[in-house]
Amino acid sequence: MVPEQRVLEGELDYKDMARLNEPDEKILLRAMAQTFLERALCIQEKTPLGNLLVFPSYFRRDKPDLPEHPNVLVTYRFSGPLDEIYTTLVVRLSYSEMFEKDELWKDAADFKTPEGRRVGLAMHKKAEGAAEIVVYFEAETPEDTKVTFIKYVHEHLLAKARPRESVTRVRSYICPHCDEPIENARAIEIRLKKGLNDIVCPVCEGRVPLFDLIEEKFASSAFQQKVRELDEQAGINLDNDSKELVLTGHAMAIAGEAGQIYRITAQPDWGIDAEIEFKNDKGQASGKRVYLQLKSGDSYLYQRQGDGAEVFTIKERRQAEYWLAQAYPVMLVIRGSDGKIRWMNVGEYLRRHGVETKQVVFEGEAFTAANVVGMRNRVLAGG
Repeated sequence: MVPEQRVLEGELDYKDMARLNEPDEKILLRAMAQTFLERALCIQEKTPLGNLLVFPSYFRRDKPDLPEHPNVLVTYRFSGPLDEIYTTLVVRLSYSEMFEKDELWKDAADFKTPEGRRVGLAMHKKAEGAAEIVVYFEAETPEDTKVTFIKYVHEHLLAKARPRESVTRVRSYICPHCDEPIENARAIEIRLKKGLNDIVCPVCEGRVPLFDLIEEKFASSAFQQKVRELDEQAGINLDNDSKELVLTGHAMAIAGEAGQIYRITAQPDWGIDAEIEFKNDKGQASGKRVYLQLKSGDSYLYQRQGDGAEVFTIKERRQAEYWLAQAYPVMLVIRGSDGKIRWMNVGEYLRRHGVETKQVVFEGEAFTAANVVGMRNRVLAGG
């Protein structure tokens, strides 16, 4: 895990590597971090101390072998660029909005389901670019959740493995009566070839179905569509994070060009992503500042019919209340798909129109170093 701000500021261990000049280096670092997100090679994790860039393939701690570890339900065998396949699978699952990243280890990841159950996967590398991924579920995980997770892994491997035909799926069976794994794979294979639908559990002697609801649902078009929608949402979320990272980098650079102090704040969920503290005429931190709410993408503004005004929608009243409670200006900063960045004093707008306001007519000026200096002069003068 690496603090995002350290990456964007170039605070890395370069050893004896030749360095670019600072402006060019920061542009390159922003592009590099954006590429990591766009290609699903890392997760942007928001914390009270700022964003972290989490790289699943760089975790070196082995997954502990716990006795209560969930039983493996499916094993996949495949070949191809193993680290990339594993990393992009973990990242996209984390961005899918159904499976929340819980813990990461070396080549293993646990997730939490909407029901709070633990599910996960682990990759075991074999010889010559081949590997296995085992998929496991905590007891009482809903069948639909199991099928969705397995199907997501299945479709990802079909898309990323090389050759595609290297992907094979092997079911593991667990007794529904005593939770004992059925480990006699040869017996299972023979009974399936004979068309037999179950096998006897060696512990409790209960009947274990070999063609169960999971297999039935796995083959359905409804789950195929559900997985497709989850993956599309993961792509949208990754794209949004990469755009916001670019805007963060630009905001840092503009504040630095203006000679002021940029900080990422601990309140992104409340509508403040960063602050710019202004220096006094002696070049010292003055304690006076503006707060920034950063938004990247055309979806944050819509054009109102009638007068063509650009409008930003405040989704929650608590956000407006929080902005109004600040002692210093709160600036809404929006970067469009054309790369132009504008900012506007949204706190002042709310003071004029009231806390109940949900539509803000966005009349932002260019977010440039010169305009940051102009804002600095007004704030230091008490305006």
